Amino acid sequence: MLYATGAFWERIWLTIRDTTLDTVRLFKRLLSQSGFYRLLAFLLLIGFLKLIFLQMDYVFPKFGIRELGNGAPIGHLSNINYILIIILVPIIGALTQKYSAYRMVVVGGAICAASVFVMAMPTPWFQRSTQGFIGQWIGHGYLGVQGSIHPYYMMIAIYISIFSIGEAFYSPRVYEYAAAIAPKGQEASYGALSYIPFLIGKLLVGSGGWLLAAFCPAHGPRHSGRMWLIFALAASVAPIGLLVFRRYIRVPEAGRQDID
Repeated sequence: MLYATGAFWERIWLTIRDTTLDTVRLFKRLLSQSGFYRLLAFLLLIGFLKLIFLQMDYVFPKFGIRELGNGAPIGHLSNINYILIIILVPIIGALTQKYSAYRMVVVGGAICAASVFVMAMPTPWFQRSTQGFIGQWIGHGYLGVQGSIHPYYMMIAIYISIFSIGEAFYSPRVYEYAAAIAPKGQEASYGALSYIPFLIGKLLVGSGGWLLAAFCPAHGPRHSGRMWLIFALAASVAPIGLLVFRRYIRVPEAGRQDID
């Protein structure tokens, strides 16, 4: 019995030791490759786009309730993103497959960043659109809002629709880019790094609570447009950074000639 127990723990120890050594060797190989550091810089910039995606769970619901009131169909507005992504991803993927992943990430990132600026605009600019056919259909037909339609409903619908188009361009191509630039045999290691933007986004979205308290409090005057302007400027870091530093960040993709 004691011999069997000792053998069991010895196997556990050997497994831990071998796994640790394999992990150390893997990181040594990664750290010796210039492409690894370029990919990290690329993914750090993508984290600013994930901030906008993650704030839909952390900031957007509170903003919607405070600006539109309790019972506002916030979930229905968020569903616009899910519906459009299901429809657009395969279509855009098929139409843009000849273009490099890096280029599509830049294009999609620019569209996503531009979409957030819609929320920073003055609400009176959208008052007339709420009275048109599309505004009435979105407010009364899709959302089921009773009475007058607040301009924010139209602004949110436009913002999420444009954002979804950008997301359909860039999000799938982030994972493709990581795999395309990976040295042969290390595709899984590089692909796993593609989740770093979610970590960066999680860290950045932590500022959302402060922004809500400062610009969209539960009580008192609100200046939500300023909050959204900050989010828009933060999201703009990604496409601008990818363009400005592309000479240092971009790595040739396997099977792609689209380098410029």
